[in-house]
Amino acid sequence: MSKKLLLPALLAVGVFAAMAAYGDLGGTLDEIGRLPILYLFAALGLASANYLLRFFRWAIYLRFLRISVPGGVSALVFLSGLAMSITPGKAGELVKCYLLNSRTGIPVGRSAPVVVMERLTDVISVIILGLTGFALLPVPVIAVLAVALAVMLAGLLFAVSRWATRLAGLPVLSRWSDLIRDSQEGFRELAAPKVMAAGIAIGAVAWFAEGLALWLILKGIGSDISLVRALPIYAAATLVGAVTALPGGLVGTEGSMLALLGQSGVTRSGASAGTALVRLVTLWFAVAIGLLALLALRRVPKLDTATVPATTDMEI
Repeated sequence: MSKKLLLPALLAVGVFAAMAAYGDLGGTLDEIGRLPILYLFAALGLASANYLLRFFRWAIYLRFLRISVPGGVSALVFLSGLAMSITPGKAGELVKCYLLNSRTGIPVGRSAPVVVMERLTDVISVIILGLTGFALLPVPVIAVLAVALAVMLAGLLFAVSRWATRLAGLPVLSRWSDLIRDSQEGFRELAAPKVMAAGIAIGAVAWFAEGLALWLILKGIGSDISLVRALPIYAAATLVGAVTALPGGLVGTEGSMLALLGQSGVTRSGASAGTALVRLVTLWFAVAIGLLALLALRRVPKLDTATVPATTDMEI
């Protein structure tokens, strides 16, 4: 096993063991065994809908920046990024820029704004989804989430400002000056109000699908809570995991989800089983798809940039 995957794997085993212990191993396994197979497939379908919608947004962003990529290659690159879900804050998804470069010759600086804006609009979308659930969170956690969002927005404002251009002119950054300038133009285009609104709207629907998967799983194991309760719990737990420095938001996501489900009247075994199942469906399913896409992408030969058709301007 790669050393890069060893830590997340060991951490995941530890987290699942802790969850099982929290809910009593026997009770947790009984709850998991109670889930009808149709509910499991439905939850996987909802997770797949999340990836499909986010791919649609990825394709929109690429076209808006006039980055033309064959559909099959674009899909494989996007899906390969799902393997990076186990990196802190999904920052590893920047690998999509390098995969695009290796297969199409598109400069990393041109596609980097797409990945960054994906993450930013995801955070905003999940916050919108979880607005009604923030009352369930401790004040320190809300403060951390507010700071994280403020830092991301400040970073975006800086990226589109003239200060970023001046920064690129510093001698220590001269070797990356072209990349910074290319990225800044992309940030400006994707930060346009209509484009941001479209990205956030698509993201909100995509993350609603995964929140719905949590509600469906809880319903399937008999720990039924209302959808308006399940959605903010999923959103809040996802955000808590996103601001941790651990791969895939491990520990932070599971711990907060267990606590919030417990506050909502779900038994310990039900909360443990529901959390384990939804993480299997939404995190590890994504990682598995991403690894398969990476293997498939390795078989795709590098495209001759002269054969890649030009893309016309796109308005939203």
